[in-house]
Amino acid sequence: MPTKTTELEAVNTILSTVGEPPINSFTGAQGADATIARNVLTEVSREVQSQGWHFNTLFDQTLTPTSTGDITLAEEVLRVDNDNLLKNVRGNTDANLNMTEDREVIQRGNRLFDKTNNTFTFTSPIKVTTVLVYDFEDLPEPARRYVTVRASRIFQDRMLGSQKHHLFTMQDEMKALSTLKEFEGDTSDRTIFDNNDVFATINRKGALRGVRY
Repeated sequence: MPTKTTELEAVNTILSTVGEPPINSFTGAQGADATIARNVLTEVSREVQSQGWHFNTLFDQTLTPTSTGDITLAEEVLRVDNDNLLKNVRGNTDANLNMTEDREVIQRGNRLFDKTNNTFTFTSPIKVTTVLVYDFEDLPEPARRYVTVRASRIFQDRMLGSQKHHLFTMQDEMKALSTLKEFEGDTSDRTIFDNNDVFATINRKGALRGVRY
């Protein structure tokens, strides 16, 4: 019965690009190529996920400071953003909703930093959007495929540097990325109002008429 791509299958696909035999498991002694291939897979998976996709982005996450005012972020948090121009736009009926935060926050190490006030100390909870990194086998199949193909190209470039193979795997990579973007569009259900620039323009016009969107 067919199943989604496993991490082991992905590593064996990467090894096949340089003519290396597959491995049976990650336990026991492994060759250097298998170890490097798995490391490249992890590296590329993190890189791809850091772009922020619908499947690994969580909106309206409330972060609450400790008694000392610190907000410590989980290890799997790749990015934090509190640019909430679009917060609760669709379906919102609260005319008094504040559409923007009065402070800009960034991730510094594993802590949240208030860039506006130049401090790590927070006196109240804050809503943010977070981008998380997941294990390879927690990704949807289109993301697994893209990560595998991209990691295969990078691994092959580093190990052999064959221009012929590079062109072949680059074509595969572009096709896999196209499939992932199609999956993203199908699952995220975005509209033009999910673009900050579009919404800012609409909201400015509404403000001139005394209307909140």
